[in-house]
Formats: sequence, C-alpha cells, structure tokens
Amino acid sequence: MNIVVESKRENKLLGRTEMYVKIKTNKPVTRAELKTRLATELGVDEKLIIVDKIRTITGSSDMEAYVKIYKDEEYMNKIEPKYKIERNKVVENGNEGEAESQV
Repeated sequence: MNIVVESKRENKLLGRTEMYVKIKTNKPVTRAELKTRLATELGVDEKLIIVDKIRTITGSSDMEAYVKIYKDEEYMNKIEPKYKIERNKVVENGNEGEAESQV
C-alpha cells in the first residue's frame, strides 16, 4: 500500500487537518488499515484520525479517501457526529464479531 497526499489543509477553527489521499494498492483497504498506516507515517494517535470517506476509483484498484486529523479528542467529540466516531473506533483486540455472534 502506497499513500500519496493529494491535498492538505489546516482548519484552525475546527482544530483539525483535512487531507485528501490517494491509495495505490492491489487489494481493497479498510478504514482500520488506513488509520494505522497514516498514524505511523504522520506520527499521530490513531484515536484522533477520522476516515470520513473512502472509495475505489472506477476501473482501477486504487482508492481515494478524505481524512480528518484532530488536535485532541475534545474537538473531535464536539464536532464529529457520534456515528462517525463509532465507525472509526480503534478495535483493541481482533474479536469484534465474536461478542455479537454469542448474543
């Protein structure tokens, strides 16, 4: 997976950095994989990254994503809708589906 930053904008009013990235890959990338890779490359905490949109480019295996990186959790919790925060939650152990299947 190769990530190229297409554009980057500092939004001081909302306390975040907004980025459009292009992902060159042979297989589809999940939000979690993208968050982990961005966190290591940019040196930020995974919990502060919101992958807002991710889509495959038609006719290619490449993907595009719109990513928001917050300065702290306080700003993120005030601004982002709850469903986006839940969608982007970092899973601590890889057993996310096991708890639901046992119910």
